[in-house]
Amino acid sequence: MKRAMALAAVFAAMVVPAACGNDAAAPAASRTVTLVTYSGYALPAAAAKAFTKRTGITIKVIATDDAGAALNRALLNAGSPEGDVFFGVDNTFLTRAQQSDAFAVHRPSALGTVPREFRLDGSGRFTPVDEGSVCVDLDTKWFADHQVTAPISLADLTDPRYRNLLVVEDAAASSAGLAFLAATHATSGAGTDDYWRALKANGVAVAASWDDAWNTRFTVNGGDRPLVVSYASSPPAEVVFSDPKIDAPRSAVIGATCFRQIEFAAVLAGTRRAVAAGQLVDEMLSPEWQAALPLSNYVYPVLPGVALPAEFEKWAQRPVRPITISAGAIGANRDAWIASWRAIME
Repeated sequence: MKRAMALAAVFAAMVVPAACGNDAAAPAASRTVTLVTYSGYALPAAAAKAFTKRTGITIKVIATDDAGAALNRALLNAGSPEGDVFFGVDNTFLTRAQQSDAFAVHRPSALGTVPREFRLDGSGRFTPVDEGSVCVDLDTKWFADHQVTAPISLADLTDPRYRNLLVVEDAAASSAGLAFLAATHATSGAGTDDYWRALKANGVAVAASWDDAWNTRFTVNGGDRPLVVSYASSPPAEVVFSDPKIDAPRSAVIGATCFRQIEFAAVLAGTRRAVAAGQLVDEMLSPEWQAALPLSNYVYPVLPGVALPAEFEKWAQRPVRPITISAGAIGANRDAWIASWRAIME
């Protein structure tokens, strides 16, 4: 998931391109594997260091743009990749990645322990690594101060009581915006365009990115909108990254609005470090790496039984029944949905 707050985490490696080499030719102690990802990704520093100590493989990161743009770049470089592993394909873009020859088959041995609900790819190329939910979050203090009853559903957001209170991300440019658009299609079906017309008439604001929506427009951070499309994990992140420190978040999650987002990793086809690349993908399903995900990228591990940090246990909301729609349905309709959204909102 794409969160600017996660950039506060320390990268275990420089964010630079790495020249391709050959697994067999490189000494074990000097081997490097390059992870290509999106700009909001934070490498789990301690887990990455442990991986390097155990295997002799150093991780370098190329982080570019939003997830959609990073994926497009990987697709354009099919067969001559910038790196060895790609991380950041999510279920809203999975079919686009599956239709490309930019990714190689690799099945981690631990994949069978991951619940079936996260294993959306049958080609053996895309390994689920984490999951989370894109949700509408609210500023609890603002609603209390203004004595306004908070919304509890997507349908509520069109109510005149919430006029000019909601900010969403651009569905054509932001992964959070696209996930929210998919959520509205899952819940409104044929009436989705009418729903967006109602949102527009009710004064919804559109931000270019999650960073702009959360850090600039959300009232928790000094903006003018007490409702924002963000993540179920935003409240604990608000506490962890607060300065000065706070003991409890002002933000809260409207559970009925949450849409499940799953992120995948894949070995890039054409890498000359295929063995090391596979080892890194395997490592992403290790208990140590999975346990590091909540406080590095503010997502949930997909491996069952991984203990969550206290901040997640106390402040994160894991929806019992998140909104879902199949990756196939998203793939078949994504471009048309975005075109309709732009026609209404722009």
